[in-house]
Amino acid sequence: MELRHLRTFVTAAEAGNFTRAAERLEVTQAAVSQHIAVLEAHYGQVLFERGSRSATLTEAGGRLLETVREIFDLLEAADEQIAGSRPVVTGRLKIASSTVPAEWWLPEVVAGFRGACPDVRETVTVSNSRTASAAVAGGDADVGVVGELPGDDRLVARAVAEDELVLVVGRDHPLAGMERISMGELLTLPLVVRGNGSASQRCVDEALELAGVHRDELVTWMETNSVDATRSAVTRGLAAAFLSRGAVIDDLESGRLKHIRVGRVRPRRQLYLVTAVDRVVGTPLREFLEFVESR
Repeated sequence: MELRHLRTFVTAAEAGNFTRAAERLEVTQAAVSQHIAVLEAHYGQVLFERGSRSATLTEAGGRLLETVREIFDLLEAADEQIAGSRPVVTGRLKIASSTVPAEWWLPEVVAGFRGACPDVRETVTVSNSRTASAAVAGGDADVGVVGELPGDDRLVARAVAEDELVLVVGRDHPLAGMERISMGELLTLPLVVRGNGSASQRCVDEALELAGVHRDELVTWMETNSVDATRSAVTRGLAAAFLSRGAVIDDLESGRLKHIRVGRVRPRRQLYLVTAVDRVVGTPLREFLEFVESR
C-alpha cells in the first residue's frame, strides 16, 4: 500500500464513481481500479459496493475514509511548513516508450509527475522496446520505458513495475465460459500475435517454449503491433490474444473480454526505465527518476 493508493481511494469516495475519479486524477480507470484492489487486499475488506454506474463506500470504506482524511490534513500542514524550500524545475523531458507501458503505466506516472513539476514539458514517442532503447542510447530520448532489458552496455535499466500477459477472448467467443484450456487446445486457437521487436511477444514465446510449444506451432490469424487493433479483433470474437493485464483490466472488469488460463503458463515480465550510462543527467530527468523512485 502506498500514499497514491490512498489518494485514489479518497477521490473515488468523493466522486462516487471510478470513471469520474479517473478523470479528476488524470489517470486511467484501470489505474483507479488497481489502486482500490491493492487497498482491499491490504485490509482484507471490501471498500466499495460496485454498481453499473456508481461506487458506494461500505462500512469499512467509510471508516477508512475518516482516517485517511485526517492523515492528509497532517500532510498538508507539513507541506505548508516546508513550502518554498525547493526551486521550480523547468525544461524538457523526452520519453521513449514501448506500446504496453504507454497503455497503462506511463500515463498515470506522467500525470503525477506533471502535478509535481508542472513547468517541465514532456514529449512521449511510442514504438517498441528495441526502438525505445535505441532512442535513449542515441540521444534522441532522455529516458525509455520498455518491457525487456536492453542488452546494451551504454544503457542502465531499473525495474519499475511488473506486467502479466494473459490470454483473452471476447465474451461471445466459444471458449468464453472456460476457466482454463490445455496446451493442445491453444494450438487450435486462432491468435493475434505481435510482430518483430515486441518484448511482450518474446515474453509469451519464452513462457510457451518452457511448456514445450514453439511459436511456429501456433495458429496466427493476424500479426500486428497495434494494441488497439488486437483488442478490437479479440472483442469481436475473431481471435484470441495474449495481452497485458494492465492494458485490458477495464475490459476484463466490464466483461467485454474474458481471461482464460493456459495450463500452467503465466507469462510475466518487468517494465524498466532505461537511461544512458555516460550522459549528464539534467534536472528534469533527475526529478522524473526521483519521482518514479518515490512511488
